[in-house]
Amino acid sequence: MQKKLIFVLILLFTVSVNYAEDDEGISIYKIWGVGDNPDSSEIYIDPSTPVIYVGLVNNDPYQRNVRVTASYEENDFESAILPLSPNTHYEKIVEIRLEFDEVGEHDVDISLIDENGKEVDSEQITVNVVSPIDVKNVTCQDSYVFDSNKNLEVVNSNWFTVTLESNYRAQTDYEVKTWISVVSTDYDGDTNEDIENEDIYYNGKDDLKVVYVSYRSEKEVSFNIPEITADNDEFKIQVHTEIMGLHDYTNDLEETEMVKDTGIISYNYKKTAKTYQFPIHVASYSLFNNINGSNSEMVNDYYQSSKIYDKTIENALNAKFESKNVLPRAYVEDDPYLSFLKVNLENRYDDDQTATVIIESSSGCLSKKTINIDENDADTLYIPFISRLADEGEFNIIVYSNKYYIYNSEEDVDIDPEIVSPVQIYNISYPVDSSAALVSSNSGCVFVGKNYTMNVTLKNNYNRTLTGKLYVGDHYDEDNSYESGVFETTEPITFKLSPKEKNTYSIDLKFNREVNGLIEVVVDTNGAAVDEDDDIAGYSTMVHFDAYNILDIRKVWYNNTILPKIATINEKGGLFLNYPLAGFNNSCAVSFESMVSEDITYKMWVEVYDSNGNLKATSDKKNVVVKAKSTSGNLQTADFDIFFEEGFIGYTLFHAVPLNDFEDVDIFYTEGSGTVSKDINPLAPVGRYSSIDLLSSIPTSTNKVTEVVAPINIDDMAYTENNLNVVISSGLSSIYPVNLTYFYKITISNDNKIIYKSPTYKDIIHSTESKPLKIKLGDVDGETYDIVFEVEIPDFAMESGTYHSMILKKYLTIANNQEIITQEENSEPETYVEPKTEVENTGENSDLENQSATEEENRGIIGNILDTVSSIASNIPIIRNFVY
Repeated sequence: MQKKLIFVLILLFTVSVNYAEDDEGISIYKIWGVGDNPDSSEIYIDPSTPVIYVGLVNNDPYQRNVRVTASYEENDFESAILPLSPNTHYEKIVEIRLEFDEVGEHDVDISLIDENGKEVDSEQITVNVVSPIDVKNVTCQDSYVFDSNKNLEVVNSNWFTVTLESNYRAQTDYEVKTWISVVSTDYDGDTNEDIENEDIYYNGKDDLKVVYVSYRSEKEVSFNIPEITADNDEFKIQVHTEIMGLHDYTNDLEETEMVKDTGIISYNYKKTAKTYQFPIHVASYSLFNNINGSNSEMVNDYYQSSKIYDKTIENALNAKFESKNVLPRAYVEDDPYLSFLKVNLENRYDDDQTATVIIESSSGCLSKKTINIDENDADTLYIPFISRLADEGEFNIIVYSNKYYIYNSEEDVDIDPEIVSPVQIYNISYPVDSSAALVSSNSGCVFVGKNYTMNVTLKNNYNRTLTGKLYVGDHYDEDNSYESGVFETTEPITFKLSPKEKNTYSIDLKFNREVNGLIEVVVDTNGAAVDEDDDIAGYSTMVHFDAYNILDIRKVWYNNTILPKIATINEKGGLFLNYPLAGFNNSCAVSFESMVSEDITYKMWVEVYDSNGNLKATSDKKNVVVKAKSTSGNLQTADFDIFFEEGFIGYTLFHAVPLNDFEDVDIFYTEGSGTVSKDINPLAPVGRYSSIDLLSSIPTSTNKVTEVVAPINIDDMAYTENNLNVVISSGLSSIYPVNLTYFYKITISNDNKIIYKSPTYKDIIHSTESKPLKIKLGDVDGETYDIVFEVEIPDFAMESGTYHSMILKKYLTIANNQEIITQEENSEPETYVEPKTEVENTGENSDLENQSATEEENRGIIGNILDTVSSIASNIPIIRNFVY
């Protein structure tokens, strides 16, 4: 009653205010709330008296009529017309009643409007609407509070008690509507406004209660909350109050204090945060890959019930000690497999708890386990995690000790299971040739070129019928694969196996080259789990094979009776050494021994290739009977005559074709007196048996070679534009690196009749020199002509002390301006003559001096001979029309 009396007195008197003499007009002097100090800068209002006061003054020398307006939050207030006496210098007080819905700060625009509708003054203020009720405390009716933190409460009941207190701002008794909400620790909004926010675990507005709070007293009210399921095991309680239509909420505890300072009363509002925790806390979790006493029984139960047999699992279960990194193991892509999660739990409550943990994979597979945990203690659970490859390690972990608070969180782990083929190779029966000298139970011992059978037994270890393919792959280690054609095998075999069924399948194999290594047996099962780095569904295993040639080639060499002269720099004369020689028959010898216990007849021959893989010479083929292998050895030798048209660098290839159920066996053997840094053409038909292992993982660029000796080459013989162009060059400079005297001549034939034979000419060529020659000829008149260019190197070969000349020839057939280069032939040397006129030499470094450059002197060999046989030339078409 005393406060109401003060309010009436304020309305009845005015406060005298002195102004400076130059103040004019009407203005807003002051704005304040009920019970506030008029000098305070803050305006507070209570819901029981939502009133503010506006003080006005008129400094004009005449009366002013004004109206006061207030605008706030889509609300408007307008006073009646107020007459203000002239020069009163007295304050006129106007009461404005405001209506608000929410506690808190609100902006209000105050305007002063004169009788002409003109705004003469205005002011914006902030009104702080305060609640007369504080939330003094919120506590769970069954809880545990940490001594170190009184505002952290572990809850074990769904009943909460809220204590409401009438604070110092209260004006009277209040009827309070109140309710609570449960929110996450990150939520600071108003649950009265949010509906679908996932951080709101429970909104209790529909469960509100009405209580009566007397002036300067407190009141307790209890609330029951439903089951709380959250991905965070901490939460806050949000308390809502509504007094006389004014709503307020808080996530914290509140306290309003009255402060008296030099006769002025003010209020201090404090908030204290409080957090509530679930009784059971998931401290950590991790994937557990081992099998030990904590989970071995669960592993055994899973594999027994799922009827999956896995030898690795069986061995781990039978081991005395913990088996490391055994799990998880996936078998079929769409079926579940077993993992384990190691979950560490903490009991925060001061009493024993029975905790339940549920693991649910994204595909819906559930595992559940319950454990007792002592008060304020921790324990570890090993939870079976049943998932599929498509789950990618995603799961829900659900933990609770009662049905009031359930921790449910989406998590993931990097599982990366080992992929295990459900169909396994149960046994492999290696083919072993009865004639093989070396036999091993762990590898196949076979001969090259012979057909064999490898038996593979498959077993289905899974719980349903599976199909797939069985075949031999092309890998022999992780990084390499066999070249195409190294071995031949059957097409993939389709299998179908019932659960636990075993069946044996036969795979045909034939090796075309020697092999001492691994081949890949592949089991490709339909629907089997697939590792992301593999290209097959299932698995493969490596099996070792030793594939031998039935013929052991010991050596290939040239055993000539006629030897070429080999000259070296700074050495007088020449040495006659055993090198293959162009222009003569050579003897190629091969020594060998049989690897089988029976006589076998072979068709044998020798081929020689240049370094580009071009065939240069072939010997005659002969049938040779190779005697059976004996304990004392049975080394045999065969000789092959072979003729070379020209000198070159290459390799020798020996063929031995058994005339029975074997096929070609190409033996690559590099034979010669030197080395060359040149790769052998990969398309050359070479075999495995060699001083260079072509299947080795260690590459080399230096190979032993076969060097066929010829100190001069006849290169690029062609007929173009009525000219015969020939290039004479030195041959193997490493064999004969000195100047060389040689002779040459030309022969022309038509229809196997010689119509022209030139004299023999002499010349000298330097080491590494190349001499282009041009012989002028006439037009072809429809006839076909054979031209032979012949080079002779005297005394270049020796046999039993007798010197022999080397003869090299180059052939060309021309007809209608078309030329055909034929194979070279060799013949006995002819007597040479010293010609008076030389053939045109177009080389820059010719050894022939004082040659004339005139057209007459460049008529060529045939032109010069026609000067002496002109009467005959007129009767021979090629001489008349072709040579000039």
